Amino acid sequence: MNIDLETFCQQAEEFISAHYPRRSARAGSEHAAVAVIPERSAAQEAAELPEAIQWRKTTFDAGFGWIDGPAEFGGRGLPPSYADAYRQLERRYAVPDEGYTRFSVGILCPTLLAHGGPELNGRYLRALRRADIVSCQLFSEPDAGSDLASVRTRAGRDGESGDSWRINGQKVWTSGAHYSEVGMLLARTEPGSRRNAGLSVFMIEMDQPGVEVRPIQQLTGGKSFSEVFLDDARVSAQSLVGEIGRGWDVINTTLRHERAVIGSDGAVDLALVPRLIDLARRHGCWDDPVVREATADIYARAQADSLMTLDFLDRAEGGMPGAEMSLSKLRLTDNLQRISALAQRILGGSFVTELDDDFGWSQLALTLAGLRIGGGTDEVLRTIVAQRVLSLPRS
Repeated sequence: MNIDLETFCQQAEEFISAHYPRRSARAGSEHAAVAVIPERSAAQEAAELPEAIQWRKTTFDAGFGWIDGPAEFGGRGLPPSYADAYRQLERRYAVPDEGYTRFSVGILCPTLLAHGGPELNGRYLRALRRADIVSCQLFSEPDAGSDLASVRTRAGRDGESGDSWRINGQKVWTSGAHYSEVGMLLARTEPGSRRNAGLSVFMIEMDQPGVEVRPIQQLTGGKSFSEVFLDDARVSAQSLVGEIGRGWDVINTTLRHERAVIGSDGAVDLALVPRLIDLARRHGCWDDPVVREATADIYARAQADSLMTLDFLDRAEGGMPGAEMSLSKLRLTDNLQRISALAQRILGGSFVTELDDDFGWSQLALTLAGLRIGGGTDEVLRTIVAQRVLSLPRS
């Protein structure tokens, strides 16, 4: 379908505005939470999840659910710039939180396109993009967080026919495991193999016997992450993503897309700038030149990083984000750290004592550490940038 970008944006805005109102310039209450990893109560999640899923179905059925995706799986086959334009438009409206389906849509689907094969893709791609199925990522373990080559979860062939596998092990820090129907799981399929050799990736049903999900209590009081215990859980041979023993290739693709999703979400730091200004005004320090200069620096960095990331994505070959997306994630988390530090400067002791209804900024500080670990720690990403982007020698 040929359509120019201007006409597409007009149609997209007409569609979104027919369902949801525009966001206010203040983006919510001045005392609202500003956590980069949202923490929701069970009641809030129960109310939000169905609405988020229904919005995915509505957008998909209207032709906006996979704008740059292949037509055979319900996509429109338009350039990535159209998908980015739609995302920019959608952020102006009070649509449901996309965090519930972010992994399914932005990370798992492109990974399956690259490694899944016809059967898996036919089974999952349309369903994931439409939120008929919600998924999670089962990679990290208690002793293998940033170092995924150290995973110990085992997958052994089940029976003489070898048409299924039994999974045993433990995963941790899994976002959304408690409401996901399927998971993308990394396991060691070659006994005695070491490091990144002998690893394989499977799609696994989360509601089967042998899969136990236990929520993890956060510093902020939320339970958005879980640990998952696998005791003879089964997956079929048809659930394999990629090739046996070549799981490292699959997870590299997954992590590239994960870093692209995190790094390209420049709306996070840009959206917090008006909140910072409001905070400074309420606490009588907006005329402080140090505060104003720091705010301007944060805003300039956010704008520059957003343009840099768009350039990275435009130059991505075949839709595959390059190693440079590690820089985008680093820059985003660095700017969020600057925002947190400035909020602490403005609030002083009340940042900790919560005397003035500004606990939301404390949530930013408490959740930021998790963002700097998820998708690769700062140290890992700096090494990737040094070696794969700048071609510096190994130290």
